[in-house]
Amino acid sequence: MVEIIDSMGSDAFKAQFGDSPQLLSFLEANFSGTENAAARRQLLESSDDSAFSLRQWVESLRTVRAWLDTRGLEMPIEDELGYVCCAGEAAGAGSNLTHLPALVAEMLESYGCERAEPRTKV
Repeated sequence: MVEIIDSMGSDAFKAQFGDSPQLLSFLEANFSGTENAAARRQLLESSDDSAFSLRQWVESLRTVRAWLDTRGLEMPIEDELGYVCCAGEAAGAGSNLTHLPALVAEMLESYGCERAEPRTKV
């Protein structure tokens, strides 16, 4: 988490995530530590390159994860990030929908996710 706070500044981080323990928990679980450095970098770069806030990206990733969990599916976090990126790009500049989690939810319901695979039993 420290890596994300350092990259955006503590005030901006608090403004985007201070009111949501669920989003903070999701960030901590999926993007903290050296083992998640590549995914963290992909998240920060993708959100910086898009018209959507980091908070909307994290909310969208939670939407993807909930959709996968409901169906007993999984995929790597890098593919989840790719899905969110695709949804944002598919909306295009002319879209009336400006809330990325809603775009992602609509795309999941309309098209599903072909990269998702049945969850492996642990």
